Amino acid sequence: MYRKRQKMSFANVGAIILAAFVGAIIVPMPTQAQQTTVNPANRAVRDEADRLLDRGYAQLKDGNPREAIKTWLYAIGYYRRVNDQPAISYTLARVSDAYELMGSVQPAQDTTQQRIRYANTLQDNGAKLESSNNLVSFTISQNKLESAAKLNKATLDLAVKNDQRLNTAIALNNEGLIASRYGDQMAAIKQYYAAIARYPIREVIGEGYVYVNSGDSFMSLDDYKSAIKDYGMALTIARQYRNYALMSVASDRLIAAYLEVPNFYRIEGLLQNRSSLALVMGDRETAAIVQRYLGDLYLSFGNLPKARVAYQESYDFAAMLEDSSSLPLREAYYKLQALERM
Repeated sequence: MYRKRQKMSFANVGAIILAAFVGAIIVPMPTQAQQTTVNPANRAVRDEADRLLDRGYAQLKDGNPREAIKTWLYAIGYYRRVNDQPAISYTLARVSDAYELMGSVQPAQDTTQQRIRYANTLQDNGAKLESSNNLVSFTISQNKLESAAKLNKATLDLAVKNDQRLNTAIALNNEGLIASRYGDQMAAIKQYYAAIARYPIREVIGEGYVYVNSGDSFMSLDDYKSAIKDYGMALTIARQYRNYALMSVASDRLIAAYLEVPNFYRIEGLLQNRSSLALVMGDRETAAIVQRYLGDLYLSFGNLPKARVAYQESYDFAAMLEDSSSLPLREAYYKLQALERM
């Protein structure tokens, strides 16, 4: 399932309470009588709304989605004062994105539904389709497949009717995800390839995630050769556009696929690259785990010197973590100790 955003985890109670509080703020729904009139009388109000919109983007970029949500909700209040409903609709989409990054699915879904109502009032099919596709994704993730299928059919029909290539591609991808959840992997693959054919060039990262989905379906069918081919396409796209998130996902899937073949030479190279990628992304925990897997691989070959180097690097990366008793650190330590006894 391609979504253009990357997941973040906020486990502390304060974050959850704040997310629930902000999610409870209701944005008034538009009315037909208000639809077309934007009040330009108070330019200072509009400028403040735009400033808050930009500030929210900066907060999100800095890794503070909760603060971005609060800022964007203030911006919506200012946009309401000048009755700029397209701007309200646009900002609601940003709020939904931030909620999703926090893992707050229900507030994200509620905000998306609000945006759909604005889009209907404004007769903005592009906004409606974008939000409807997001709503389908939320519904699929909750395994509400009947509701997802019904909503997605209407979304796909509207996207095709309005010649919206990107939204058509996303709806076809969702069709594939629904079919996959029902266990019909061949039907899912057909929908994924139809989606790939319709992705605009500017949205190639989305296309990459669809290749991941099709690879997953081939894995379910034990067709590892085809899975490797599609995961490889996703990795090629990710490397070409230096998209680290997609690179990580595609690499992990390829490692799993090559383990089934098996092809230990390819696994070695992928693990080495995956460790380097984790360090570039500042994810030392993953780097430590990957290095431990690499050490296990070398140990299975009987190459003790390389295994020792890999385990030592795993230990060094894990030692950089704030938690001095972390599982990766303990496991790397035990691996080194076991190696010394050989």
